[in-house]
Amino acid sequence: MRRPILVLFCLIPAAPALAAGYGLREQSTEAMGEAYAGAAATGSDAGFLSYNPAAAAVTQGGDFTLSAVSIMPGSSATYTTALTGAGTPAGGNATPKGFIRNAIIPDIALRQRLDDRWSVGFSVSVPWGLATKYPDGWAGRYYSLGSKLQAINITPVIAYDLAPGITVAGGIQAQYTTGTLSSAVDIGTLAALNALPGAIPGGEDGSSTIKAHGWGYGFVLGTRAQLDDGWTLGLSYRSQVHHTLSGPWTFSLDSVGLGAAIRSATTLLSNTTAKAKLTTPADLQFGLRKQFAGSWTLLAGADWTDWSSFKTLTAVAANPVQPNDVTAANWKGSWLLSLGAEYAATDDLTFRLGTAIDQTPIPSTTLATRIPDANRTWVAAGATWRATPDMDLKFSFGHLFDDTRAVNQTAAMTGNALRGTLVGTTKSDVNVLGLSLDYRWQ
Repeated sequence: MRRPILVLFCLIPAAPALAAGYGLREQSTEAMGEAYAGAAATGSDAGFLSYNPAAAAVTQGGDFTLSAVSIMPGSSATYTTALTGAGTPAGGNATPKGFIRNAIIPDIALRQRLDDRWSVGFSVSVPWGLATKYPDGWAGRYYSLGSKLQAINITPVIAYDLAPGITVAGGIQAQYTTGTLSSAVDIGTLAALNALPGAIPGGEDGSSTIKAHGWGYGFVLGTRAQLDDGWTLGLSYRSQVHHTLSGPWTFSLDSVGLGAAIRSATTLLSNTTAKAKLTTPADLQFGLRKQFAGSWTLLAGADWTDWSSFKTLTAVAANPVQPNDVTAANWKGSWLLSLGAEYAATDDLTFRLGTAIDQTPIPSTTLATRIPDANRTWVAAGATWRATPDMDLKFSFGHLFDDTRAVNQTAAMTGNALRGTLVGTTKSDVNVLGLSLDYRWQ
């Protein structure tokens, strides 16, 4: 299984985080057009398996969904203070732009009814991801140059109808995660601390790059109830997935030779391997749909993500002399609250709108450059065109308004001794465009 899945996604860049933290919600073009309102209660295409495994039962025969979402962010920051670990000016560009990267997020899902009670489903999605890249030599280079994370979820599920319209379901998550963290290394400050002649803090930089990957496993549960008076309710739970990621940790050294002298004397800055533990969070979703007046449906959703599992990210080197790379997080659980509406203009054309408030899990005390997250407001719209009796084409567009946030990192904080001090503000906004094809069979 692993090879075809990796081949399928090999051309997809790591995605910028669009939901809170490093979350991604873009598994269904239709759901995105409603700002994810009612997603846990909806099952109009196989892509909704990512929000509730009970969606496997919402088909008379079977169907297949192929979705792609293009993420087009804008980002900028202004840093008023950038100091080395020695307290001297770091220099470099203090007003970076475009550091949150464009990406395309794919999703593939299918489901099949087996008999009047049992249904199965299968999806491949990217529920977690981020991508930021700053220019070499910028003012906050000791905090980050590049950051990438991508988690591919392979999720088979099975659903059982307890009674007409009432379904329970469950499945497993097989999650393959890859990550890359790179930053500049202030060899000048490190050399000055070791009293090497010619050391200039902030003046002789090297770099550090950690690449790691690994598999983790979890489960999904869900239920869906379609009531006689036009109400549909959905509830789902996605478990944590625990990873131990491992891979090479490599260093490049300064051109002056100070890093080479430190490496020779102590084995610091020597290429090695690293391991890091990462837990992707548990997620609880509630969805509601209410059909009325024939052509209209109102939708609402509440999604809670337990980011409190993310306390620190620590890369431990196989080289015992190399200090751990530690990033403090102390994230908190966060909510997405959404409202939406659908209007069936004809049998072949449906329009939708949605809005949502998405809460960041990152406290102001640990906000840094790798994940410049903020509270955000979604507005979205979309449409479905029934091209043939067996095929739908769906389109959606969304815009995210992110709050401006302050970054206030100091050398005295955990893991920041060689990173120095970085103070300023960061801001972003995002356009999102989704397209999908849904094909049905009996």
